[in-house]
Amino acid sequence: MFDFIHRLHFWWTYPKHMPHPESREFLQTREWKELRYRAFLKYGNRCVVCRRSAKDGAVLNMDHIKPRARFPHLALDIKNLQPMCSDENTAKSNWDSTDWR
Repeated sequence: MFDFIHRLHFWWTYPKHMPHPESREFLQTREWKELRYRAFLKYGNRCVVCRRSAKDGAVLNMDHIKPRARFPHLALDIKNLQPMCSDENTAKSNWDSTDWR
């Protein structure tokens, strides 16, 4: 019930100009890019799984711990983000909700 209330509040307050959190267009919005930047500042620029960084040749992504497809109301929640290299993020996909932090 509590999750339902969060989802309802999210859709009630979600800016109408923003694309759906599940869409690829969402990742191009200013709001997402600013949050992503703040998350890298907060959590660092190393993969939380393999500990590689850009200096080691890793391409870093900001992973949604709980996937945007199933939890769109958490798409802009910094507590739902963790830095991952593209290899680990691809392997995790959108079915795993492991918090590696």
